[in-house]
Amino acid sequence: MKIRKLKKPASLIMLLINLSLISITTPTSSSDIEEVVTMAEHGIFEYNIINHENVDPRLWHPEYQERCYFSDKENVKNKNTETIEKLLKLLNKEPILANYLLSVAKGLHTAFCIDDRDDETRGYYDFKYNILGLKEHLGLFEKLIIFVHELRHISQFTRGYYNTLDYDIEDIIRMNFAIEADVQAIVTLYAWRMKEIEINEVWDALSGFTNYIDIAEEFEKEIIRSGDELKATNAAFIQWYKAEWRVDKYFKCSYSWYVDMLDETKLIQKYQKLPENFFTKLCVLPCGENYGCHGANEIKETPRNIIQKARQYSNEEVSP
Repeated sequence: MKIRKLKKPASLIMLLINLSLISITTPTSSSDIEEVVTMAEHGIFEYNIINHENVDPRLWHPEYQERCYFSDKENVKNKNTETIEKLLKLLNKEPILANYLLSVAKGLHTAFCIDDRDDETRGYYDFKYNILGLKEHLGLFEKLIIFVHELRHISQFTRGYYNTLDYDIEDIIRMNFAIEADVQAIVTLYAWRMKEIEINEVWDALSGFTNYIDIAEEFEKEIIRSGDELKATNAAFIQWYKAEWRVDKYFKCSYSWYVDMLDETKLIQKYQKLPENFFTKLCVLPCGENYGCHGANEIKETPRNIIQKARQYSNEEVSP
């Protein structure tokens, strides 16, 4: 992920929008040091006083009308909106996950857009413009995987899982680890359910993301062993922590964001710890069941211990 510096806004409404900016991206390879981590800027998170109609989407992309699908507006008919419609149709093949994830995004009137600009990301959610962006160069089923990934990030954000300076830096890094592990676990669960109804292309596309194939393999191993989706989703969550490059890069990007925001806001670092039960709701599936990631040892470990342990599982080189 490319970390964006905040500009000093001219009005309260723009201040609140900028302070609530998210740019969530999916890393394309282990060399993409900047293409990682959930970004939600410091602290003031008030949906009820942020009016996205005051934001000009042309600042996001001059051709936004040709590139975006709006659930509450009439859309231009072209290859981009047709792609989004295909994705929505595919997504709804698994209605339990789809209905929940889409209801959150639709409640925010989020636009789904195809982005043609090459910045080495696969997808993102930008709260400033309320846009979920998918990169044009991806195949249809790759786009679907990233679509689910970003939709889960939006649902996390609305449940209070976003970056803030209100807590100690170690806990914010620990939270970002958990956020990404949960997202990948949910994406894997979705791909497996699609495989069960013989839409194998989704699982195949997920397996094509080589830096995450270990998570899919761990999920499959557990589901075959136990036949239990909750256990398999939890196994996928835990597996996220076992790649050295993943935890190394998310550590560096989270740390960089925190330090940059302290500098930007001129605030003093706080050492407040996350609440004891902070992660309980993170693990809840759309059906209401909890797959139990909050009980995993990994979610309780310090980031530096996680990195040290990850070296036991991986021979991959970390970034310099």
